[in-house]
Amino acid sequence: MIQLDRWLENLQQNQFNGTNNVRINYAMMLQPHPSPAVIVSNGRIESYLKYSELAAELYQLGYSVYLYDHRGQGLSQRLAQDAQLGHLDDFNHYIADLDMLINQIVLPARHTRHILLGHSMGAAIAARYVQTCDHSIEQLILASPMFGIELPMPIAAVRFVTQLAKFYAAKISDQPSYVLGGQPYSVRPFAGNNLTQCPQRYQDFRAVYDRFPQIQLGAPSNLWLTEAITAADLCVEQAAKITIATLLLQAGDDTIVKNSDQDTFAANMQPDLIKLVTINQARHELFFELDCYRQSVMAQLTKFIK
Repeated sequence: MIQLDRWLENLQQNQFNGTNNVRINYAMMLQPHPSPAVIVSNGRIESYLKYSELAAELYQLGYSVYLYDHRGQGLSQRLAQDAQLGHLDDFNHYIADLDMLINQIVLPARHTRHILLGHSMGAAIAARYVQTCDHSIEQLILASPMFGIELPMPIAAVRFVTQLAKFYAAKISDQPSYVLGGQPYSVRPFAGNNLTQCPQRYQDFRAVYDRFPQIQLGAPSNLWLTEAITAADLCVEQAAKITIATLLLQAGDDTIVKNSDQDTFAANMQPDLIKLVTINQARHELFFELDCYRQSVMAQLTKFIK
């Protein structure tokens, strides 16, 4: 654990205009000498402000670190009148924003090596980026990647319900609407959460959302869900397009994303390029888990990038 205020003092924060001039906020911790760089792509509803512990660890290992908030969440520009609604027009915009960050901000710094690390939705964005873009990434790390979403009903039924909801919402308003049962941000108790088993880290990242209420985000829109499902399918179907060394960190007790789709993704990749490591009994938020699980995660990550 580190002190957030001390971390923020050493963090360079800025912004750029992404696709369609949407403001993208980012931050970086640059080594004073030539170094490899790690670019962190976070998950849905997250902000880079949540990643102080991981960023500080990577920096202490000798890496420059870049973090950013995806469009529609965190400190970046929101895409709906309801700022609590997790909305997206096109999943490809996520990929284009990452491409701009790397080409406009990261590459001009002339690092010795480039490593892309994604968590959950951010891992799906990272995978689609290396699948579809010309890039200079040499290593890819996917933590609890969103290659399939755990849903309360079959995907075909979800697609039908979301399309129906979008149709009726459009009859009432031209604004996007929450998925069925979705609501704005709310504080949920540690007991019964399906993200982490570490009470201290859970309390710490909830405190960040309390301190910076502008990063709070609620449930996704119907369009976000349909776009995310399609992107997750493409990640798995086009896994063989990834031609760089890849580490997939799987949370054994994940109930947010589907581990079976991660297994299929790994099977679709070239065997000499993919390493799949399951952290047994760990939950979705691998970087915010109990030390007994997180230490294994960091050991695998450190060994891979060295």
